Amino acid sequence: MKASVWLGENKFEIQEINIPKLADEQVLVKVEKVGLCGTDVHITQGLYPSSPPKILGHEFSGVIVDVGSKILKDRIGQRVTCNTTSSCGNCINCLNWTISRCLNSEKSTGAFAEFSLMHSSSAIEIPKKMSFEVAAMTEPAACCLSGTEMIEYKDKPKILIIGSGIMGILCQLFVLKKDIDCLVVSEPNSFRRSIAKSLGANYVVDPFDNNYHEKLNEISEGIGFDIFIEAVGKPELLNEGISKLRPRGQALMIGVHPRESKLNSDLHDFHFKEIKLLGAFGRGNYFNKTPEKINEFNLEKLVTKTYKLEEINEAIESTAKGEGMKYMIAPNER
Repeated sequence: MKASVWLGENKFEIQEINIPKLADEQVLVKVEKVGLCGTDVHITQGLYPSSPPKILGHEFSGVIVDVGSKILKDRIGQRVTCNTTSSCGNCINCLNWTISRCLNSEKSTGAFAEFSLMHSSSAIEIPKKMSFEVAAMTEPAACCLSGTEMIEYKDKPKILIIGSGIMGILCQLFVLKKDIDCLVVSEPNSFRRSIAKSLGANYVVDPFDNNYHEKLNEISEGIGFDIFIEAVGKPELLNEGISKLRPRGQALMIGVHPRESKLNSDLHDFHFKEIKLLGAFGRGNYFNKTPEKINEFNLEKLVTKTYKLEEINEAIESTAKGEGMKYMIAPNER
């Protein structure tokens, strides 16, 4: 099979490699669509730990084309979304943390390739009319669902989201299902602001407007927001959003911050106002139930462009620029 192998920094090479041999409880998936993730970009920039050579890609969907000896043959032909890890359900992490942190997990092989191998339980059948593009967004959507479910929603809260890239938009869609007063989205990119508005945000604001802070103060009635979600992964934006919270407000970190990032908030103010800071990373226990939840969101409009496997550098660059919404790769298209 063809695979795009990451060799370090921004270097990728298309290689012909053998399809891995199936273990008894594994399935082989022909990869249809793979989403580009900010983590993929951070890996090439040295901001997220990973060691080459490696096949990257972890947001994907496809069709099961072969199964191991202990898996029923009727799984062949199923249209699936693919979890990046399996879970045993019995280890201390599965029982006391989340199944996405399983100590005995089996990882799927990277999806920037024509085929991927994984434990059968990691290949989740998708609704019949769901496109492969939407199915490939299950992984980031599960992360956002898991994160937004950490928040306590009471007394019709006012919510501020900073960043309306794919993670911010998905968080927006989930919190709009709650009983809230209003949702404000802060985003400098006009295209992304328009998407946020079209998907139901009550207010969209440009952080570079001269009256930006006055607008937020007016919307929050001078008290501050009840909930803040940082969906970019920049410490300065986390700090800014925390400063916009009312006493006993809640801040959720859904954006992935680089290693050794520092929180530069006024800790006295943080302590005095009794702010709650929630770290959110990964799919929690929500991956399997996410396809049904996102099936009603009309996410096709979020796919900005789809690239061929050989165009991975262009796809990485487009994702890094942050001008569109979601970029994808179709490994089996020529």
